[in-house]
Amino acid sequence: MKTLFATAALAATLIAAGSASATELLTNGNFEAGNTGFASDYSYRPVDGSQTNLWPEGTYDVSRNPNADHMLFSAFGDHTYGEGQMMVVNGAQRAGAIVWSQSNLIGAADTQFTFDFWLASVYPASPADLQLLINGQVVDGATFQAEGGQQITGLWQHFSYAGVTGAGGLQSLALTNLNTEPSGNDFALDDMSVNGVAGVPEPASWALMLLGFGGLGAMLRASRRRSTAATA
Repeated sequence: MKTLFATAALAATLIAAGSASATELLTNGNFEAGNTGFASDYSYRPVDGSQTNLWPEGTYDVSRNPNADHMLFSAFGDHTYGEGQMMVVNGAQRAGAIVWSQSNLIGAADTQFTFDFWLASVYPASPADLQLLINGQVVDGATFQAEGGQQITGLWQHFSYAGVTGAGGLQSLALTNLNTEPSGNDFALDDMSVNGVAGVPEPASWALMLLGFGGLGAMLRASRRRSTAATA
């Protein structure tokens, strides 16, 4: 009986090891650690009490309330907790400027991954239009348009992209802003997330799992025979 339990445990362990697993790969995706763990071509301007620190265009802060960064920005809480931190951005007039990026995410090829984030306009006019770049290359069709309008500011929108890494893995992930209007074009980001999912088990792993199942089946058959003999 002990051997039976041991064989069952082995099979269960092999199944767990062979199944796909998702792992969070971003650092400080919810911005609770402040201005760290990510890169940006924008200039960092922390809250200074003037409500004008996010001026001129092409600046950002990691703060709890967009209105504290600019007197014309809406006042609202982050997506994560409502009282936590978010990245607040005054959109740049320079095309191609990286708003946010992280590097060295997945080294392995042919690995499934998903990229999720939340976006909100902090000013009603001329909403941002974000473009995804993977390994420095523009991803066709992967654009994310913020909502605009007076009743929409502070409304968090969820966006997601699913892909598979190429031969070089996922070396970098970045967002630029296709909107370069100086008036409006102000937004916030929060709860950035990248999850990588391992591929199918290697042939050796499948062989071990089959061996475990075979041993489990043999033990079950032997146990039934012993039980039948004992009651005959």
